[in-house]
Order: sequence, then structure tokens, then C-alpha cells
Amino acid sequence: MSDPRYIKQLDIHHTGMVFTVVKKGNEFVHTNIEGQLVYNLGYTPSDIIGKTLTELFPGEYAEMKYNYYSDAWAGNIIHYESIINGIQYIAFLRPILEGGKVVEVIGSCINVTEQTELQKSMSIKNNSKPIFLTSLTEEKLYNALQTAADLINHTSRQANNAERRNLTIKENNNIIFIPVSEIIFIERVERKSLIHTKNKRFETYEALTCLHQQLNDNFIRCHKSYILNTDYLEVIEQRGQKYIAHFRDYDMEARISINLVKLLKMYKSN
Repeated sequence: MSDPRYIKQLDIHHTGMVFTVVKKGNEFVHTNIEGQLVYNLGYTPSDIIGKTLTELFPGEYAEMKYNYYSDAWAGNIIHYESIINGIQYIAFLRPILEGGKVVEVIGSCINVTEQTELQKSMSIKNNSKPIFLTSLTEEKLYNALQTAADLINHTSRQANNAERRNLTIKENNNIIFIPVSEIIFIERVERKSLIHTKNKRFETYEALTCLHQQLNDNFIRCHKSYILNTDYLEVIEQRGQKYIAHFRDYDMEARISINLVKLLKMYKSN
């Protein structure tokens, strides 16, 4: 299911878990799961693999998770907070598409129980209203969870798209074939995805997740709003608290999540 190097890098085994589900009929079935959080929640992988939500959880809780899984199966990226057996965690669900259809959902979770308790105690001490997470922490967790989901699927996507030459998109009433080797980066602006090449910029309403599925392993989801081609990446600039990607012979910039800077450095160094 995953490349152990990336799981180790993200420390998922010690702080969380990753899992996959597929839809069979009207039920979602867990096909794989790993990570320390599985055991912290009181389960083992064999307790979960092959089971549906109703076989695992009480009715109300199973229904809640079913709704999240359904939203992800509809092609949406979902993140939510939950508690099981006194453990609070944040979950991220990412749909995997093949031929424009969702064939699997990858979930990644991080245990935030200690952080939540610490924040509550600080709120009581300071006589202030407790806030679960600051916006900065939410962004970091969102990016980390998204990175986990992206990298879990890295190996299979690498094999499936190694020989793909063109990215196929719909633009207005046209079907356009863009040579993958010419794509510098892709960004999400409001409802559109903008595909940057040296000579032209293309626009499509297709989601980054769907586009990423068509690309080879040179392309990394470096930010929730950006996918970059590492072949063109020339400089990573730290600008205050932000990291900016600069590209060879191209003036436009892209954002990089802080948790992906080391990965890109390692990737470019090999």
C-alpha cells in the first residue's frame, strides 16, 4: 500500500495511521491499514481489514463516517476531527481516480490528543475560550495529512503513468493534449486549475487531484494549491514563513508547504 521510506519520513507509524477503503455496493470496505494509532484506538489491522463501517462501529458513529467516506467517494478531499475510545484525531480523505472515476479512498490520521489537552489546560489557565487548533496549526496538519495521502499512492501512480506522454484536459468544448514534459507547474485558482507550460497557459475546471493522477513521478503535490514538475524546479526561496518555488527559464512562482521542503531537497539531490 505504501512506500516505507515515506511513511518513516512522515512518522505516521508513531503518530497516526493510514488506510484505504473501496465501495462495494452501498458499503465501504477497509482494504488496508497501518500505523501506531490503529493499536492506540484498541484495534489491530486484522480487526479492520475486510470490514465495513457498520461491522466496526456503533450506528451513529458509523453513519457519521459513512457520510465522510461518501463525500470522498464523490471526488472531494475531506478532512474532519473525531474521537474514538478517548483519543482525538484529525483525518484526511483523498479520492484516487482512474479514468475519471474514483476507485479507492486513501485516509490518513494524526493523533492530536496531547495537543488538545495541552491547549485546553492553557485556555483554563489563561481564562480564555479554548480553541482546538490555530489556523497555522490547522494548515500544517492539513498539509501533512495531504502529503501522507499523496505519498502513499506515489509508487502505484509512478508505475501506472511512467509511459504517459500527454495530460488530457477539457477546456470549454475542446479536449486538449498537453505534453507532460512541457508542464512546469499547475496551480488551483478559485474553481479553475491553471496549467503552466513554457509557451502557453491552459485552464480547466478539473480538480488538482484528478490531474495529478495522470502525471508521472516527476510531479509532486507541493502545496494544497500547487503541483510542480521537479525537472523544472531550480530554486526554493524562503520568504518569511513561506517557501517559494522558482523555475528554470520561467518567471512565475509556486508555493511549497514547509513539510515538503526536505522531500524536494532529497528528490532533487538524488
